Amino acid sequence: MNPRRALSGLLAIAPLAVLLVVVVLLPPPARVPTHWSGGGPDAWAAGPSFLSGVLTVTVLSAIAAAATAVLQRAVPQAWSRWIVTAGAAVGWGAVVVYVVTVWRARLDGPDAVDEAWVLLALLAAVIGGAGAYAVHGRRVPSAAELRERIPDRARTQPVRGRAVGPVEPWSTEVSSTTLRVIGWGMLVVFLAVVTLMVTMGESLAFVALVVVAVGGAAVLALSWSAVRLSVDADGLQVRSRVAPVRLTRIAAEDVAGVEVLDLDPMAWGGIGLRVLPERTAYIANGGPGIVVWKRDGRRLALQVTEGDAAARAGARTLLQAAGQRLGETSGSV
Repeated sequence: MNPRRALSGLLAIAPLAVLLVVVVLLPPPARVPTHWSGGGPDAWAAGPSFLSGVLTVTVLSAIAAAATAVLQRAVPQAWSRWIVTAGAAVGWGAVVVYVVTVWRARLDGPDAVDEAWVLLALLAAVIGGAGAYAVHGRRVPSAAELRERIPDRARTQPVRGRAVGPVEPWSTEVSSTTLRVIGWGMLVVFLAVVTLMVTMGESLAFVALVVVAVGGAAVLALSWSAVRLSVDADGLQVRSRVAPVRLTRIAAEDVAGVEVLDLDPMAWGGIGLRVLPERTAYIANGGPGIVVWKRDGRRLALQVTEGDAAARAGARTLLQAAGQRLGETSGSV
């Protein structure tokens, strides 16, 4: 059994044990607030019902994390890491929601609990999830294991001596209608929700939460809706054509291999930007694209809408840059 994976599972299960102890020391009052608007709470629940809900959430999170940590052969380690992270975040967030809500309800009364106290649960969730994510870690394949995964012709080979030459920059532009529609749709929903929340007098804290979550997702989708892929001697980078930002970069020394494949959306998670365990894909509508193998075992697939010839030109350029960098460092895949 992977000890780090087991330890991260214990970290995600711990909220249940903590909650059981806290309930004895801090039993729920008769009534607790559950919703806020304007200057204070506007909805309440019976204390036992509130405890039942928190306990149910914590138990389910603990069960999911425990099963994932134990069933190492059935659950891939990449999936395990995220499941345990989510379990820890939800579990610790639920515990802190119970603690601060009950504590302040007993201290100030259920009608005077400030929502800022409850928002501490978000901080607890972030810290708990980040802790489980860091403890779980990720197993990086050895050089020999990685070499076996990469096809022979796609492997980065060291380039030295007379074979070294200038790397001619390569670039192409790709657009995703799917991400453009999603981005603008989310932006419209975002503006409508924020307007409605402000009109109804919702608290600024909840408005800010919506701005960060929904607004951030809309900006991310729009940024990826039109991109420029470029390769030079330093490696591969993807820049947004909508916003002046670099979305991702793979340094030449981090490239273990490059191949050209016909990218099937069904095999890579769908159209648009797809982040999956061990691989990420950006697919406009399916077709030829570049698949970059990184030295940590991850893959990045990028569709090239100009066609197979353009994709192969980009792959050759990136392999040349990576090979020359590998030759300089005298390393091997």
